[in-house]
Amino acid sequence: MNLRALHIMNEETHLPAVQHMAQHVLFQLREHRSRCPPSLRPTPLFVGVQGPQGSGKTFLTSRLRAHLASPPHSLAVTVLSIDDLYLPHSGLRKGQPGTHDVPLGTSVLGNLKKINEVDAGTVEIPIFDKSLFNGQGDRISDGETVKGPVDVVVLEGWCVGFFPTSKELVEERLKEPVPTLESDMFDMKAFVSVDHVLAVNEQLKRYVEWWSALDAFIQVDTSLSTHPWHATHSFEDKGAFVCTAIYHISVEITTGTQYES
Repeated sequence: MNLRALHIMNEETHLPAVQHMAQHVLFQLREHRSRCPPSLRPTPLFVGVQGPQGSGKTFLTSRLRAHLASPPHSLAVTVLSIDDLYLPHSGLRKGQPGTHDVPLGTSVLGNLKKINEVDAGTVEIPIFDKSLFNGQGDRISDGETVKGPVDVVVLEGWCVGFFPTSKELVEERLKEPVPTLESDMFDMKAFVSVDHVLAVNEQLKRYVEWWSALDAFIQVDTSLSTHPWHATHSFEDKGAFVCTAIYHISVEITTGTQYES
């Protein structure tokens, strides 16, 4: 395994993590562009960023965007959150796979993939305003308009990169104790049924087309995950970057390595 681990002992700032994330993206961008024929304009590098709710992924992603957009890099970076791909309020149950407008996301990602072509038009990035309907949220009519050329597209969200898995693995993972908690303190089955998780697992099949667009991957790992899916599964052919954003930040950069579920 080609593995380089970096341990950061600064509890007051995430800036070192952002710098290492940027190094990873810049390396992947160089590799991505090197594979493009000289006669063609390279497509944007698509980077997936995954982490549990409250892990700091949105904050880190915003800082990453600012870092890459600043000199000396001066890159054009577009960020798309899967939260902004929620269904409109009329059909909304926020959070889990199955609550997003998958055709809209597929269309937006496909158009961003082509945004550097000579005759490409603009792409509208949807915006979901979580303050509407007393905090239930709704998609607003005017999104963010993006015009090429674009160097990097970041897709961030808690389930980015989650692939459907087998019924047997779902049942096995639900029997496991929650990490960091005593087995008699928290029983997952008291909060969610196997059938419910299997229904979500079935919905994940609709998202695979999104994940297939990704060229690189970053995972913000709080080591508190209780779900049966693994975000970096099937990313063995792409650079994967794992960032633990709790207290002492541990960063692992791997290339050509598959993370086991």
